[in-house]
Amino acid sequence: EFEKSCTRLARQYRLSPREIEVFFLLSKGRNRAHIKEELVISDETVKSHVKNIYRKTDVHSQQELIDLIEGESAPNADG
Repeated sequence: EFEKSCTRLARQYRLSPREIEVFFLLSKGRNRAHIKEELVISDETVKSHVKNIYRKTDVHSQQELIDLIEGESAPNADG
């Protein structure tokens, strides 16, 4: 269910394929260092993707992003 919510939000906010990969890792609470290693990209690239994801989803922190996803997966989400 959580992954379905992530996929729905990624489509809704028109994230790029790479942003979706970063989005999924952020949603699991991963930090930039972990994302950099996992996706074999530079720290600057991670920062850039994170910035774009936050801008597109209108959140300002990883916690807000997780809250957004949890809100999406909650039954009767008003939001």
